[in-house]
Amino acid sequence: MADLEVTERIRVGKVSFINTLPIFHPLESGAVQHDFDIIDGTPAVLNALLASDQLDLGVVSSIEYARHFDKYLLLPDLSISCRNEVCSVLLLSRVPLQKLEAQEILLTPKSHTSIALLKLLFARRFPVTPRYRVTDYHACGSRWPAGAQAVLAIGDDALQLRQNPEVAMALDLGAAWHEWTGHPFVFAVWALRRETLAQRDGLVHQAHATLLAAKEYGLGHLEEIATAVDQCSWFSRQECVKYLQTIEYDLDGDKQKGLRLFFNMLYETGELSQKVPLNFLPQSPVGSDEQAGDS
Repeated sequence: MADLEVTERIRVGKVSFINTLPIFHPLESGAVQHDFDIIDGTPAVLNALLASDQLDLGVVSSIEYARHFDKYLLLPDLSISCRNEVCSVLLLSRVPLQKLEAQEILLTPKSHTSIALLKLLFARRFPVTPRYRVTDYHACGSRWPAGAQAVLAIGDDALQLRQNPEVAMALDLGAAWHEWTGHPFVFAVWALRRETLAQRDGLVHQAHATLLAAKEYGLGHLEEIATAVDQCSWFSRQECVKYLQTIEYDLDGDKQKGLRLFFNMLYETGELSQKVPLNFLPQSPVGSDEQAGDS
């Protein structure tokens, strides 16, 4: 049984959005060799798969880590973040922001972090109190959802829907957070099940090294990645490169500060039941635990 565990492949969750391609395109194209089973899904789907032990590690909503930090570890130097505009997490409305008082905002069920951030901004930043309804509104390309006054759109949906002529106001949630706090925002992290580390620490550290190598390759070959995306009629190669350059994929000290601030605010507003430490994968199975605690 022990030998079987050693040879098991690491199950890695991949968000099916363009903004994950700088890490996953090198893996899936063969530019960076790996021994993963890659499983696609929306952030919300991957949250559930990781929680139910159907993944070992992967890209998950930041708030998913916060809600289950006792079960997970963060992989150092990996995230999906922005320092200002993110371009693909948008509140899109047919009316100006101030006219959303008591109006319904449709919330995508695909991302838990974006919903939490939007509600936090309205609770503590904007003097407007809208109503919310989580629904899979089936945004089809740039077609505006029937009957909607405003929608929260993420990922590729946001990139397409923002082009709709009915959009009178587009609030970029990354830019709104930065203007408010001065910090970067971390939409997604790479989380690892603690059980996986306990059972297969060698494979976990190898997997982490492979992901970092893929990130390095991908960020150095954005034009190549954009060429692969160029088949999308709604997104040119130039637009894709520009978009990917707005996303940051590390988890440096500034991003950790922004993440702690976000979690602390959610704790203060009752969205989280306890304060959340940032617990990282140790640098090596037998190395110091410098990164293992709240850094």
